Amino acid sequence: MPDKTFDAIVIGTGACGGWAAKELTAAGMETLVLDAGPQPEPSRDFTHHAWPYDLKYRGRPPEGRTEPHDHGLPLVWRKHPDHPYSTPPDKPFDWVRSRIVGGRTLHWSRATHRWSDYDFKAASRDGFGDDWPIGYSDIAPYYSQVERHIGVSGYKEGLPQLPDGEFLPGMPYNCAETMLRAAALRLGLPATHRRIAQLSRPLNGRPKCHFCGHCGDGCDVGAMFNSVVSTLPDAAATGKMTLRPNSIVRAVLTGKDGKAQGVSYVDRVTKQDYEARGRIIIVAASSLESTRILLNSAPDGLGNSSGVLGHYLMDQVAGSGVTGYLPQLYDGPPRNDDGKASGMFIPYFTNLDKPKGGKFLRGYCLSGTGGQSEVFGGAQAVPGYGAGFKKEVRRRYPAQARLWLSAGEMLPRYENFVALDPDLQDSWGIPALRITCEHSDNERALYAHAVETMKEVFEAAGGEIVSAGGRISTPGGLIHEVGTCRMGSDPKTSVLDPWCGMHETPNVYVFSGAPFVTSGVHHPTLTMMALTVRGCERIVEKSKRREL
Repeated sequence: MPDKTFDAIVIGTGACGGWAAKELTAAGMETLVLDAGPQPEPSRDFTHHAWPYDLKYRGRPPEGRTEPHDHGLPLVWRKHPDHPYSTPPDKPFDWVRSRIVGGRTLHWSRATHRWSDYDFKAASRDGFGDDWPIGYSDIAPYYSQVERHIGVSGYKEGLPQLPDGEFLPGMPYNCAETMLRAAALRLGLPATHRRIAQLSRPLNGRPKCHFCGHCGDGCDVGAMFNSVVSTLPDAAATGKMTLRPNSIVRAVLTGKDGKAQGVSYVDRVTKQDYEARGRIIIVAASSLESTRILLNSAPDGLGNSSGVLGHYLMDQVAGSGVTGYLPQLYDGPPRNDDGKASGMFIPYFTNLDKPKGGKFLRGYCLSGTGGQSEVFGGAQAVPGYGAGFKKEVRRRYPAQARLWLSAGEMLPRYENFVALDPDLQDSWGIPALRITCEHSDNERALYAHAVETMKEVFEAAGGEIVSAGGRISTPGGLIHEVGTCRMGSDPKTSVLDPWCGMHETPNVYVFSGAPFVTSGVHHPTLTMMALTVRGCERIVEKSKRREL
């Protein structure tokens, strides 16, 4: 395409890239969409109807590979020799990547929660860090637009810290979830079903979920939202999208006027270099990959006179939870308890009334489920052998249950950052990232509080605890990394404006978790998609006025 200048170039095809492609092509813009990975074939790459014994490694992949997503989808990893990154020896970081058209939407947890002003304006409440330059009222219409299209199953609860959305009928609770939820409510904790982008009834040509329970391995029927079955087909239907897989973007190219003119990229297979021209550049890779591209686009990073590009890296807190048995369910009949792969959910409840009065700032949310699942991991801890062993396994199998830290807020701190490693490159000659990130005392105190809460809920449900707590997660382990290209109203302290456009390079927009000012308490993906739709609306308006 050497002689063509596109109206827009979108880098990435995940949650944000798919929405950007959909919105811009719907507005009539000729859009080139680049993805670093291959185009998946659902019948070949999605293994949601396979049994563990049919999978590579029999469902237990070796160290360094993600579970359970490696089994059918190519190019999903924590560590890969072609795609290196570095960390200080005493500050590990798990950077889980998915280079494939559709990105991490092909195997995400589907948790789809609106944020509130408890998240967007947290600094005004407790004095730490900065408020977002937008509030809930600014983004609420875009939450609704995204929810209506992707389909979110949930229950309306009227909680100010977890605003209700445009919901399909909520998924049913199984027996264990009903018991855990009742226990949480007795303790005065809010509790609902996890809100998930998983269809409880047909929507927009996609069928409802048939409860196979393998959402993390890819959904070849399209009942869970991903860009391959939803936003990218909509973009393709306009005739305005040109999709080029296997295209690893090296940098955004700029002209003498300081505006972006296109991108340089390399073919993943042939390693041949290319350039593409576009009037507007949308950087919508993952948070850290988007920032790597911007850091590699100018000596000090594109649009980085503020010096904050790469800084304020956050990943929400996770860690070991509480597992055990609910004795009331011993010897129960076999059930398909894990088919919907979600569960009971306890939203943000700490420090709401006294944001500065607790042992830590901000808060966390919890998830819980139980019952009979496809694989009974607890069987390995059952004593005995032979017929007696089998009988005891069958007795315990329906009664297993667990609570886990679904997400906890990590505070934004300048000293958590990414930069280009001066010595390390990937297999295509592109500088790799050096990631410096660690938890603070606040995150550790938050995690300890979460463990105690989970123990209280489990015991209130009459449960027998087998294990509780453990170590806090390694940063990056929850795969909710955000920050490093923060938005703000002041160009001296931020890289992006409130619509995710660059202050200094106005025809470049960044859509991902990178613009986030805080990590928030609830899951980030819905907010990423809503910010993308809001930003694309701005792009279309400014394009019509020839301001980009």
